Amino acid sequence: VRSVHGLDVRGLSGTLAGICPAADAAVKARQAAQDREFEAWEAEEQRKCDATPRHRPRIRPVKAIRLKEPQWVDAGLEMYEDAATNARDDVYPQDGLVLGGPGHLILNLHADHRVCVTVETYARRPPVEVKGWDQVVEVGYHSPTGRMVFNDGLSGTALPDLSLHGRKGHYRIRVHYAWFPWKGERYGTQRLLIMAYPGPGDKFVTYRDRLRR
Repeated sequence: VRSVHGLDVRGLSGTLAGICPAADAAVKARQAAQDREFEAWEAEEQRKCDATPRHRPRIRPVKAIRLKEPQWVDAGLEMYEDAATNARDDVYPQDGLVLGGPGHLILNLHADHRVCVTVETYARRPPVEVKGWDQVVEVGYHSPTGRMVFNDGLSGTALPDLSLHGRKGHYRIRVHYAWFPWKGERYGTQRLLIMAYPGPGDKFVTYRDRLRR
């Protein structure tokens, strides 16, 4: 086959696997090696998240959830509700951590890195915390349905509901973001802490933005 057609049949193991035991063994060996490599990578990503600092709230949250597994975000995390009306989505800066407006929020994250997530909901405004974070910003969000979930339609990632017992109405959303170094690399993994509490106002407030500086 090589001399007549210039084709190396060893490159056709996937095609020949059903009829050739040697080709089938080669395909299975390659797949097993790929599986081991992926499992090792997943375990390393889990170790990164396990090593990130746990948030210690300054006041008692109504609920606080630290997601056990690192999240894969392919197209950013988006929160909006179909029942939203008269909600502009061009109020906040379009080149920062939080994009959109009070009826449609987008968290602009890096798709090449997993993200370690904690979400917290409060009954009242929590103290501002900037230590240990690269970026801390706060925006307004209006919830007409009382179900506030950040999700990524491409990867299927969905975070826990941020609403206060299904409360409808206006909230303030405070987003904390930082890179977590790992084994000498500054950009080991991403850390994300999202706080939500009932409150008026759509003003965009920047408490810290070391990355932009």
